[in-house]
Amino acid sequence: MSTWLLVGAGLVAPRESRADVPLRASRLEPTTPPPLGASSTYQPTRPEDAPLSTGAWVAHGGLALLPLTGIWGATRVGGDTRLGATSAQTATGMLGGYLPSRLLFFRPATPGSGRFMDLEVAAVGGGLLLTPPLAALGTWGLGELAFGRSEDRADAYVGALAGAAAGTLLAAAVDGLLTKLSEPSTRLQAVRQLIALAFVGSGATLGYQWAGGGPRSHQPTR
Repeated sequence: MSTWLLVGAGLVAPRESRADVPLRASRLEPTTPPPLGASSTYQPTRPEDAPLSTGAWVAHGGLALLPLTGIWGATRVGGDTRLGATSAQTATGMLGGYLPSRLLFFRPATPGSGRFMDLEVAAVGGGLLLTPPLAALGTWGLGELAFGRSEDRADAYVGALAGAAAGTLLAAAVDGLLTKLSEPSTRLQAVRQLIALAFVGSGATLGYQWAGGGPRSHQPTR
């Protein structure tokens, strides 16, 4: 008797027919239509599984060599000719700028919305402001503590800051270029960010060595 009362009062929702279930699923999870002539077992390619083009591979390899060239160049612009020292200073600069540089690579989950565009601009702006001083501090600090004080410590930090700022701008440009060349694939995303961060570290090291003049003359290089 109570069941009939519930039905009569309209409190029991009508059951969904089986035909309605796939319609709801298709509205919630849009899929890419299969290409012409594809078999019935066709599965759409996920972005992380999409292959990279030959041009994208070449761009990744070529741009990865530039920071390495900067590390070697740092041994020629200052008084410190030790490749191990400039490599360590670059690595420390990368470590110092790692966390704020994550803002440079921020991409909204739902692009196209005005609110998300504002959030992306704010994130990239924060990365541009915070990455250079922290990366420069890492490079400068290691150079002064572990590899002998510079001829001019203040100028050395200013040079590292200027180099890190230039490297940060290049990092944002390089990440955007490689991401564009890799579309629609999302492979090597971590590699792209590492290459971009290497521009920051090598830039800080170049500026540090050039402006600081290398270790003081009474402290011979090893």
